[in-house]
Amino acid sequence: MKWLAIPTALFLIGCQTISNYDAEAYKQVTACKAEVLNVMSKAITPYADNSAEIERVSLTVAKAYEYDMGRTLNSTTIQMWDIIRDPNRSTSAGFFRLWKAKGTLSPGFIKQAKLVVGAAYDQLSGLESGKLR
Repeated sequence: MKWLAIPTALFLIGCQTISNYDAEAYKQVTACKAEVLNVMSKAITPYADNSAEIERVSLTVAKAYEYDMGRTLNSTTIQMWDIIRDPNRSTSAGFFRLWKAKGTLSPGFIKQAKLVVGAAYDQLSGLESGKLR
């Protein structure tokens, strides 16, 4: 039966369908969440006054996305990033698009939007932290 151990192990490794845990990817997604939520809090002030910071945090999100794009067996993570980065959804990109269109947003709306956006980033970080180490 020992002769089956190596082929079985190779088969199981070959059938892996999701990437392993990556501490850098986890660090990046949690940093993105913190930075995005911080900038969202400023939506009671004009978008134009915050455009440089919005661009900076959007670049941070883009860098994290590109990092994950370079990892193999990472399609589920990329699909989640695609949702977060879609300006037509109720995620950070959609929030920034709405803020730009409206100029400012109400505190109540910001509070609710932060719950939705935070949950999206939590799902992404949860996916990463749940991967094999």
